[in-house]
Amino acid sequence: MSNITSLGKTGSDHPQVIALDSRKPEQVVSDKQYLKILQLSDLLSRHLNLEDILKVFSHEIQPMVPHNSYRYTSEQVAEPIREGKIDRHSLQYRLTIQQMDLGELTLYRDQPFGSNEVCQFEDLLCSLVYPLRNALLYHTAITSAYSDPLTGINNRAAMEKLLPREIRLAKRHDHRLAMMILDLDGFKRINDEYGHDIGDRVLVRVAELIRACLRDTDMLFRYGGDEFVAALPHTDIQGGIDVAHRILEQVLSMNMEAFAIDGALGMSVGLTMLQAGDDFPRFFKRADEALFRAKKSGKHQVVIG
Repeated sequence: MSNITSLGKTGSDHPQVIALDSRKPEQVVSDKQYLKILQLSDLLSRHLNLEDILKVFSHEIQPMVPHNSYRYTSEQVAEPIREGKIDRHSLQYRLTIQQMDLGELTLYRDQPFGSNEVCQFEDLLCSLVYPLRNALLYHTAITSAYSDPLTGINNRAAMEKLLPREIRLAKRHDHRLAMMILDLDGFKRINDEYGHDIGDRVLVRVAELIRACLRDTDMLFRYGGDEFVAALPHTDIQGGIDVAHRILEQVLSMNMEAFAIDGALGMSVGLTMLQAGDDFPRFFKRADEALFRAKKSGKHQVVIG
């Protein structure tokens, strides 16, 4: 079995540290409890979504270890996964398996946890570690498949998956959706004169600047090369214009001397709003045509399509 390190307090003044590897199952739990662990492990193994696994685990252990809420954190997951309201008493555990950190799971309730409940919970955690490991590996694989390896933002595959869904949501709930395609002006010169390593560093910085101008609910994608796509839900045309101009100001004010590059960097933007008859290709094409006009009519400007 796997290492389960307790970070929570169980009525004493010091956290417990429990190593389960060296103990055989029959020495740790009764036959009935061990069967429950096997059944729960089988049930959890049917899921690969982290939220589903934690929700099922919480529901199944509720009769043995009553709790009001839980919280799960991991370095491999951007945001904590939580359910319910945080109460004053907690059990917090860090889970590891074969030197792989699986994160921390915390249970909460308004009454202290008894020592019997703590022992039961530690045994039940054994059913969670392998399904949790598999889900984390799956999550990492999916995240990698949809992330641009250079800038760390969403890639084109993610755009083609997420934007059609965002369009459907906007139409279903009748809310505004703005989209912009952004392209650096003169970036080819940087690659040609200063090399692709410098060009890559510039792209990373540009992605950071664009991201800083967007809200958490906005989506940013690297479409390819020096071209980016941003989707802004619940944003009208004026809001889109304001965001686009902030991005242009940030790009223009970049400290190019940090890259040993002479001159400033510009960016052209094609901006459009979702219309009633749009599907993803039509929506994207209109923004792309606006970008083309921005490039042809002077660069470093926003053109609305």
